[in-house]
Amino acid sequence: MLMSRIAGCTAVTLLFLAHLTAPAAASARSAAIDVVRVSAHTGKNSASEKRQQATCPHGKRVVGGGAAIEGGSSGQAPDARAHVVLTRLQPVPARHHGGRSSFEAAAHEDGDGFPGAWRLRVYAVCTGPLPGLTYRQAAAPPASAITAAEMVSCPAGKVVLGGGGRIDGGGGQVALTEHGLQTDNAFATAYEDENGFAGRWKLTAYAVCADPPPGHDVQIAGRPQMSSASSKTAVVACQDPAQRVLGAGIGNGGKENQVLPTALVPHADQKGATGTATEDRTGFAGAWDLDMFLVCVD
Repeated sequence: MLMSRIAGCTAVTLLFLAHLTAPAAASARSAAIDVVRVSAHTGKNSASEKRQQATCPHGKRVVGGGAAIEGGSSGQAPDARAHVVLTRLQPVPARHHGGRSSFEAAAHEDGDGFPGAWRLRVYAVCTGPLPGLTYRQAAAPPASAITAAEMVSCPAGKVVLGGGGRIDGGGGQVALTEHGLQTDNAFATAYEDENGFAGRWKLTAYAVCADPPPGHDVQIAGRPQMSSASSKTAVVACQDPAQRVLGAGIGNGGKENQVLPTALVPHADQKGATGTATEDRTGFAGAWDLDMFLVCVD
C-alpha cells in the first residue's frame, strides 16, 4: 500500500512537472531569439552608384541582411543580362554606446554603364541581445588581381550567424560573386569583369558571431539548377520548417565573372530567403547553379 501511494505521488509529481516544463521549454524556444526584419531603399534613377542602409530598431543588433537590385538588368529570360553589380553587403555594428547597428549595401553600374533607372533595396535582420555577440572582418591589402577571396573565422566556441563582403575600388568593374556561410566562419569572393580592371581594389569579408543559439545549423540550400538560363531565382527554407533563418548567403556556383548575384532577400517571417543571379552583359553559354546559404535556429 505504501509503495502504491509513493508510486501514485511520483506519477502525479512527474505529471505536474511535465505541465510546468513543457510550456517553459516551448516558451524558451520561442523567446530564445527575438527577430525582426527592416528594410530601406534608394530612389529609382540612373545614377551609376547607389548605397543604402537598413537600420535596426533601438535595442536590437544586426545579425544578417541582404539587398536587391531592382531594374538593373536588360531583356527578359532567356536573354536577361545584368548591368548593375553588387559591391557591398555589410553588417555594421553600433558605432558607439546606445547607437544603432545596420546592414549596409552598395551597387554600381558595370564598366559599360546602364541607361535605365534602377534602385537598391536593403534588408537588415535584427535581434535582441545575444550572448557572446561579436563582429569580425578580414581583408587582404589592395591589389589588381582578377579575383580575390577572403574568409573570416569566429572566435573559439562561437558560431556564425551572418556575414557579408565589401569591395573598395573597382568602379563597377569588380563584383561580389559569393557571400558564403559555414558553421564558424564566413567568406566572400569577388571578380573583375571580362575586360579586367587596371586599378587596385580590396575585398573585405565580414562575420557576425555569437555563442551557439538553440538548433544552430548552417545549410547550403540552393537547389541544383544545371542549365544555362540567363537568370535564376531560388526560394529556399530550412530543412526543419519549425526553424527560422537568421543569416543568408548567395553564390554563383563558381562561375567566376560570368554570373552575378543581384538579389539576396531574407524573408520578413524568418522562414526562408530568396536569391537571384543573372548572367553578365555578354551572357554565358554553359550551365550554372545558384547556391544559397542559410543559418537556421530554433
